[in-house]
Formats: sequence, C-alpha cells, structure tokens
Amino acid sequence: MGASSNIDLAAYADESSNFRKHTTGNPVQRALIERFHARIVDRVMSLHPRTFFDAGCGEGFVAAELWAAMPGLQITGVDSSADAAAIASQRVPQGTFGQGDVLDLPFENERFDVVGCFEVLEHLRGDDPARALAEYARIARTGVVLSVPHEPAFSLANAARGKNLEIRPRGSDPDHKQFWSRRSFGELVAREFDVIWLGGSFPWTICVGRSRR
Repeated sequence: MGASSNIDLAAYADESSNFRKHTTGNPVQRALIERFHARIVDRVMSLHPRTFFDAGCGEGFVAAELWAAMPGLQITGVDSSADAAAIASQRVPQGTFGQGDVLDLPFENERFDVVGCFEVLEHLRGDDPARALAEYARIARTGVVLSVPHEPAFSLANAARGKNLEIRPRGSDPDHKQFWSRRSFGELVAREFDVIWLGGSFPWTICVGRSRR
C-alpha cells in the first residue's frame, strides 16, 4: 500500500487547495490551522490509540502532527489522490499511505483503534458521508475523530475577506457538497457512534465518537 513519487510541489500546489491552505504564508490562516491541528491532536490523544487510520489523508499534514505528538503510533492512510498519498509518505515516512476510496476500505472489522477524517466528508455527494461513517464504524475499535467546516461560520468568514463571493452559498469552497451546522453534524455522526465530544476550532467543527461495542 505504500506510495512514492517524484512530484513537482509548485505545480501540485496549483491543483490542491488543501496543500495551498496548509502551506500558506498568511499569518492569520496559519494561526487558525495550527490551533486546529493542536485541537485534533488533543482529541486523538484522549482516545489513547496505538493504531490510527487517516481517511482522506491528503498530503499528511495532520498525520505529521500526530506522529510528532505520539511517536510510535502506527499510522495508515488513504487518499483518492495518488500524488497526495505519495507526499504524505514523504512527510511521514514512518506511516503507510496509498491511494484508496474512503467509501470502500480494504480492512477487516475493528482493524484500527481510531479513525480520523479531516476536511473530507464535506466533499462527498448525496448520502456518501453516511456511507463513509458506516465504513469508519466498521473498522474502528475505539472511535473516531472527525472534522468538517462549521457552517455558516466557514462561508461567512470567507465572504468577509472577499473570498469565493461568486460561489453559493456565498463564500463557500467550490468543492464543498455538504453544509453542516455543528448540531446537524453531531446528529449525523450519532447515527453510527456515541458522540462524546462536539466542539471545534474556528472555522471548523470537530466531533469525537465512541464505537458501539
């Protein structure tokens, strides 16, 4: 499942909004991302995992923070982009990353202590977020840590700085297909998990769910 590739990062940045977001030079955006990462790490650590699955791992930015905080954590991740998974492998060589579909994961039941999914579910169409959560419930032994944009705060924050004004909802990311308030996202997660923490780090919602076993 490993991934490796020689990638032109400058060219890749033109294609990946996630990569641009995490490598921005904007000090305000960097501060928000760093606070978000710290909150994610805190929530994952609270579940005391030995194995962790990163669903939609992107370029491994969160995985790198988790490894730094928990050396020895066994991290596995998949992303729909082979290039993103290859970059994740370079960023966190101790982990195992590859291309994969978060709706159809090739792992046995309860394979991982904790499943994380960060800024992915809002990109899925129709009832696919519910399908993804069912997969996470199947492979997670202890629980999940999930994040999505906190709407309408996320869109309003973008609109306030003049970003994505032509997108509807105004200010939303053009790739987003789902729009959850904090409460509505917690209700979605509660279909598969016992929600034990629902909070966030502006402008994101973060939810921790415990497996029903």
